[in-house]
Amino acid sequence: MTSSIERVQITVDATTYALSPLEGLDDIRAQIMNAVRAGGGFLNVTADGGQRLCFFVTASSSIVVAVSTVSIGQDTADGERRSRDACPILEHGDDELPFDII
Repeated sequence: MTSSIERVQITVDATTYALSPLEGLDDIRAQIMNAVRAGGGFLNVTADGGQRLCFFVTASSSIVVAVSTVSIGQDTADGERRSRDACPILEHGDDELPFDII
């Protein structure tokens, strides 16, 4: 069984930003509409890498909001399969600890 999530991207001044999976379309639309109605205001979002972005929005701003549905696999949150060699398991002897005891 495959699941899917919606991924949101915004384009501001010809630059496209992939947003965090936690960013929702309804919230972004509400922020934009409230800023325009107020004569100007900030759109606050989080980019996919965790960077917080803040855009000043007015009635003359050009912002494109795009939503795509992405299928994700059961074994990973981002839907990418990883080979066993991508993350090797390090084995330690009984008298060796993989961390320092403080």
